[in-house]
Amino acid sequence: MKYLLVAFRSRNSLLAFTKNLRLNGIAVEVVNTPRAISVSCGLSAKLSLNYVNYIINLINRNNFENFVGVYVAERVGLKENISKIY
Repeated sequence: MKYLLVAFRSRNSLLAFTKNLRLNGIAVEVVNTPRAISVSCGLSAKLSLNYVNYIINLINRNNFENFVGVYVAERVGLKENISKIY
């Protein structure tokens, strides 16, 4: 299963981002940031890969402080493959 992870350096920025998504009807989950994403506050937003274009546009339109990146993650057995896409 593939999904998006959006990482920030601060929890306040992450919470502002997830609040924005929820107000727009997008299901988002706050999860522990995988170790492969080394620069973050320890929490990331997890959401469906279907929203990739929406997320990138949202980030471009708003100045989310401390934004680290958008990642595609895929869990294969016990391993999680992560690649930065934005």
